[in-house]
Amino acid sequence: MPARRSTGSSVGGGEVISRIFAAPRELVFEVWTKAEHFTRWFVPEGAEFTGCEIDPRPGGVIRFGHRFPDGMTVHMNGTFGEVVENQRLVFTFGFVDASGRPRPHPMFPDWPLDVTSEITVVLEDAGDGTKVTVAQRLMPPDFASHPTAKHFLKLAHEGWMQVLARLGAHLSATRGHT
Repeated sequence: MPARRSTGSSVGGGEVISRIFAAPRELVFEVWTKAEHFTRWFVPEGAEFTGCEIDPRPGGVIRFGHRFPDGMTVHMNGTFGEVVENQRLVFTFGFVDASGRPRPHPMFPDWPLDVTSEITVVLEDAGDGTKVTVAQRLMPPDFASHPTAKHFLKLAHEGWMQVLARLGAHLSATRGHT
């Protein structure tokens, strides 16, 4: 059983989701910070990775892309602001084109070029597993009240539920090979 409990809520113009995984914090941290793991689970259902670069240190980059079955490709580019090994990650990302230039989200043509998502991942011991809490908020915060942002955050919640389910499956498979 990959995840024992899942909670989700919307707070302050963003999403917060928590799950407990039957895996040690060191392994959970590794699958968030190494591209060879990240590309196996951090993708919505039906999509595939088009590339991934992760440099998990303050100021380091996080770049990746997803291609969907309908041909739509979404590229994201961001920076790590905080990295506390086995405990906490904070990174931002914005939507970019294939060359890394800012662009609106392909599904939301009125998405402002200066809007980014800030993601905070907190890892805590939970019995013999790890509680993972993911918080996503849009920056600048005043954009969160825009109708486009509200629609995006609904889709983001669904996306987080999918990727966290995939994270649980990947952790189970990875633990089975260690």
